[in-house]
Amino acid sequence: MEVHAHSHSHGKKTWKNYFWEFLMLFLAVFCGFLAENQREHYVEHQREKQFIKTLIHDLENDTANFNRSISIFKLNVERFDSLKTLVKNPQTHEEVLNAYKASTLPQSFSSFNYSDRTIEQLRSAGNFRLIRNSVVSDAVIEYDRYIRNTYIGAEKILSDQSIGLLEKQNEIFDYDLSNFFLSKNWRQRQLITGDSLAQQPKLLTANEQKLQQYYNSFGSWRNWCSRMATHSNFAKKDAIRLIDLVKKEYHLK
Repeated sequence: MEVHAHSHSHGKKTWKNYFWEFLMLFLAVFCGFLAENQREHYVEHQREKQFIKTLIHDLENDTANFNRSISIFKLNVERFDSLKTLVKNPQTHEEVLNAYKASTLPQSFSSFNYSDRTIEQLRSAGNFRLIRNSVVSDAVIEYDRYIRNTYIGAEKILSDQSIGLLEKQNEIFDYDLSNFFLSKNWRQRQLITGDSLAQQPKLLTANEQKLQQYYNSFGSWRNWCSRMATHSNFAKKDAIRLIDLVKKEYHLK
């Protein structure tokens, strides 16, 4: 019996086969890269939109805080101006009583609460790049720089002056009576008369130099309140301009 071997011949791959396999693999990897890149762009765009929304909310909070600060600083100036002659050299019982009322003014200090949560998130994680609109990102950075370097710096000076003024008051006014006045609001303090007190208010010192230094410090404090009212008004306008800019650039209503 004769056995015949059947040979199964397979054709060898040509360069065209390798080329198409490479091309298909390349296209698969490239399309995957494009899809991932597109997904990242979408995620970043959504994060940008969220940052913009919270930024506007923060700026609106700042605007409300500036309005409050302006009101308090202006009131402090007006109240000091109406009482400054009594602060300088109180003589009668009525003048000393009004000097006690005036001494409560430095307690009416408006510390600005900066709503910087969005800006801090953008800065700390290096996410300012997510704000693709360079006009907006530049304006945000400039606003933040003014608040941190100028506004808060000026507020720190006023705060230090308030502390120094209170230290001088400790040498002039009775602690218990001062606390009694501080327990009332400004309107209630103005209704207090000498007859309603257990004893007539007195100054702890009659030293003219100490009283003059106190008056000078009080006047300096008043001037810084006036400056802070100006700073607050400028900062408020800056915050409003930034809100309008963001809404315009991102087509928000």
